[in-house]
Amino acid sequence: MTKAIRTIPEPNKTIDVVRDCDVVVVGGGPGGIGAAVSAARNGADTVLIERYGYLGGMGTGGLVTIIPCLSDFAGTMQIGGINQEWIERLTLKEAEIHPPQEIWGSTDKRLISYWNDRSFFTVREGHIIYSSIIDAEISKCILNDMVAEAKVKTYLHSWGTMPLMDGNKAAGVVFESKSGRQAILAKVVIDSTGDGDLLPFAGAAFDTDIDPNLRIANLSLCYWINNVNFMKVDDFRKMYPLRWAELMQDLMKKGGHPFFMRSNLKGQENVVWIHPRYANSSQTDVEELTRVEFLGREKMLLTHEFFKKNIPGFEDSFIVLSSPQLGTRGARRVHGDCMLTSGDLLSNEPFEDTIAIFPDLDRGEASLAHPNTFIPYRSLLPRGVENMLVACRAFSSDQEVNNFFNLIPHCVAFGEAAGTAAALSISRRVSVRNVDFASLRKRLAAQNVPLPGMYPAKYEKKEGKPVAVYEAPAFGERRPASK
Repeated sequence: MTKAIRTIPEPNKTIDVVRDCDVVVVGGGPGGIGAAVSAARNGADTVLIERYGYLGGMGTGGLVTIIPCLSDFAGTMQIGGINQEWIERLTLKEAEIHPPQEIWGSTDKRLISYWNDRSFFTVREGHIIYSSIIDAEISKCILNDMVAEAKVKTYLHSWGTMPLMDGNKAAGVVFESKSGRQAILAKVVIDSTGDGDLLPFAGAAFDTDIDPNLRIANLSLCYWINNVNFMKVDDFRKMYPLRWAELMQDLMKKGGHPFFMRSNLKGQENVVWIHPRYANSSQTDVEELTRVEFLGREKMLLTHEFFKKNIPGFEDSFIVLSSPQLGTRGARRVHGDCMLTSGDLLSNEPFEDTIAIFPDLDRGEASLAHPNTFIPYRSLLPRGVENMLVACRAFSSDQEVNNFFNLIPHCVAFGEAAGTAAALSISRRVSVRNVDFASLRKRLAAQNVPLPGMYPAKYEKKEGKPVAVYEAPAFGERRPASK
């Protein structure tokens, strides 16, 4: 029986405007970090609104502490910029690990076995690739530093609920917090909510269809188990492979999670990461989100108790952390000025307005034939809406493209391009839709963003070792943004 829809009229009320700015970014996850930091560094007065009490989104609170697919099969880094700076800052604090640069692209079976054992995200199609494993808690601190140094005005514990619209033009954002319902006026609004939460209120068209067989159709509630004796675990798995397989099948039938990964971070050598998947009807339905929160913790307990009872090495283990933020993977996808489709994955030709190069590593033989995917600036522009950019996994794409390219580094790259474009539009007094792409391209390249022709995919041998050669700075080097 269909539930009757009832409405309650709200009384007329005013909302206090607490700030005017150039750029307001809603969402402090990977896309929001890229957008806010790049906009501010390029001279825009920037405000960042984040609903949780920390920055980083899925990369911190979601416990998706893997930044994958940063180099192509040849070993050339293709995602740089602010994403790379985040990793380098973590490296200085010994809060991140990745394969050494000199072995990116290697097909050495011994090296592949070593790195695959530490994280299967570092190996694709028989090649070692550049992927980073990061510390969630130190990342929160690093990201705080990055927005503070850029002089971004940040509001945590604040939920951006809707854009302020003047016809089809975004003019600011309404947000809610313990301080009440407030507003910020801005020349450019950037939606970095992940799920495109501002789109329905902006009048933008979007898609929500997702094939249930795709990765992005699933929610996740990640958790960590500590004090695991891996020597005992490995011995048991090697000595009794059939028994291991039987136990994992039994756990799966019970609804538990047989697959786990090792942290391998310094000081976390005995920590197990578990990233389960939960089918759902919608990742923007609060009832579904609540259901999976309850289900996820129920299955977390079931899994841990099973491991403790049946797997040597887990006897003294304990659950140390479950994600404070539910892992969402797919929801709204905006209709942009250019929509990337599965057909674009079969092209090796960049767009004229390419703002990012994404290594295409997960489609088997198709990836070997088409190793990079190029992202146009137009995929960040909601069709028919002015003064707004989308800088998150809600970029304009069909579900297949979104399934492969909505991960953490991709979202940082969307954000960096959007923030840079927003600042450029303000300084040049043009709309974000009319930003001169040659100028945007020059700024992004100066910020260590690989771009076709400006960051060539050369791979040479020096002193017997494979080394990536770039026109723009390589790992560990910085070049200031041009004004």
